[in-house]
Amino acid sequence: MKWTLTSKDIFILMKVLGAKALIGISNPFLYNNESEVEKEWEHTFKKLHKIGLVDLINEEIKFEDTFIGAMWVIARTNLITEIIVDNNDKSLFYFSDQYVVECHRLEDDQYDIYLHGSPDQTWNHTIFPKMLMGVENLPVRFSEHLLIDPEDYKKYCLNSKIHNIEQIALNNKLENSSLLVNQFNRSVQRKIHNNRLMMFYQMNNKWNVEGIHILTSPAYNWTLRMIHQNSREWLEARQGTGTDILKEIMDIIKRVKQEQAV
Repeated sequence: MKWTLTSKDIFILMKVLGAKALIGISNPFLYNNESEVEKEWEHTFKKLHKIGLVDLINEEIKFEDTFIGAMWVIARTNLITEIIVDNNDKSLFYFSDQYVVECHRLEDDQYDIYLHGSPDQTWNHTIFPKMLMGVENLPVRFSEHLLIDPEDYKKYCLNSKIHNIEQIALNNKLENSSLLVNQFNRSVQRKIHNNRLMMFYQMNNKWNVEGIHILTSPAYNWTLRMIHQNSREWLEARQGTGTDILKEIMDIIKRVKQEQAV
């Protein structure tokens, strides 16, 4: 099952369903007034009516059952997973107990919306394959970690180059010639894929986040886990085998489930 909607369509539907927040999709109406939003609702209604997803029956709005069920999941979920592959290909997975709704970003602010099976099926057949793309079971040379600035890491991946090796060495109290730093540099230069997983989960009406980046190269794979240290956000970078990487992702899922169970 697939539908294609714009971010405006999605936000209009969330407003109709009384959603308090929409994680992962920027608000397209941030600078619009109520009358402008109302006009957009008319446009969305006509569009959905044309493709058979909504109708006006006895002066009441009636949505197609499967479609509105998917929209309810997006509006009411307390668990969302965001996957970004190579800084470009983005999917958001909104979880319910029975099934998962995926919003896959297209060009021109549009999203393909897919209805997947159970959470376990979605992890095993959709999310894990995306995150493990390019991962080979390569050996690990070092068990030590590097602390990497998240904003710097975005630039490294965009340019396939580290512009401040000296700063990495300084942040980690290492020499500029450190073999660990040099291996990370080489992996960035020769990267195959850079994938990011973020899990947003709600507890006590507050949204929390856990996340990890996976960097693959011909020589070494790296996990870069989001951490807080000394009142600052860092990425904790470690070399990892394919098994290590899968375990890191599984550990995040486990921590989130434990937090939500409290």
